[in-house]
Amino acid sequence: MTKQTNVLLLTALLALTAQPLPAASALETALPLLQKNRRTAAENQQVLTVFRTAKDPDTVFAAGASLVKTPPAKAQEPALLNLVMRSDDPLKQTFAAVILTSMGQAYEELSPILQEALTGKDPALRAYAAGGYAFINPQDDTHASETVRLYIFDPAFAQRAMNQLAADANQQTKFLKTASAAEDAQLRAAAAAWLGTLHTQDAAKQLLKMAKTEKDPQVATQIATGLAKNREATLDAAVKELRRNYNTPQAATYALALGFMTGNAVDALRRGLADKNENVRINSARAAAYMAGVLSNPDAFTYSSDRTFDIGLLKSLIPAIALRAKTGSDAEKNHAENALRQIEKLME
Repeated sequence: MTKQTNVLLLTALLALTAQPLPAASALETALPLLQKNRRTAAENQQVLTVFRTAKDPDTVFAAGASLVKTPPAKAQEPALLNLVMRSDDPLKQTFAAVILTSMGQAYEELSPILQEALTGKDPALRAYAAGGYAFINPQDDTHASETVRLYIFDPAFAQRAMNQLAADANQQTKFLKTASAAEDAQLRAAAAAWLGTLHTQDAAKQLLKMAKTEKDPQVATQIATGLAKNREATLDAAVKELRRNYNTPQAATYALALGFMTGNAVDALRRGLADKNENVRINSARAAAYMAGVLSNPDAFTYSSDRTFDIGLLKSLIPAIALRAKTGSDAEKNHAENALRQIEKLME
């Protein structure tokens, strides 16, 4: 390489490094405002402006979803109707229609736009469109499963839409059961998450039924948290499932559920660690590891009414877990040692 080539290469590199960094995207700039749970009227007007003027789909979607969650003032209805009628952006049209329904405006003229979105490939957009459609056509439950999917994105709007479709709690549970058996994993996850909030015997039974066959990790996590939220009706059943082969995904689901049950499951795990069945011992150690992870999380209060007390209960399992780590099979030792490591991290 010649001296002249070196100089040219160096000049080119300096030119590249001297280029200004790209400005923050519109979405990055707007995100703090979009994520505010409570906004002033002026701030909501700002969000509406972002929605109306945005060019990129991500910003349109984020601003639109934010306005569904916190609808603008009624005075902004004409601006949204104008977007529905004149915008050449289908995404913006759809969200403008959904926002109007979230404001309580069930105009029949919005149906065609929402129906078109319901045939699209974007599951999130279908979910929002289904929510809006339910307000305009409450007698049509064709898209009830998409309304269930909406729970992942906006639980409050999903419930409002479901209230339009379901005559009573039993019918709502029926829709959730149908969604829980869908081939679509995201739909099953949404159904499991929603079932976990109902605190009914019927919902608990459905979650237990799902746990017996579910293999998708994300769906299984929603099932496990749902079982934990309904521990009064599910604890005994989950404990019985500790006998499952520890290599199966279902065994991990039940162990995770017991981990989320925190202090309420400690006595059961203590018995499990001393059980004659190796699967029970391994799954109990696994549940203890999960429990340590739950209690170390900043959101532990969601699953523990007294975190300090529950940590103390979990620590009481250390001798039994240590025994398994010392005397068990290789698989048992691995799970027991992992549980001890997780508990140690919790106490740091």
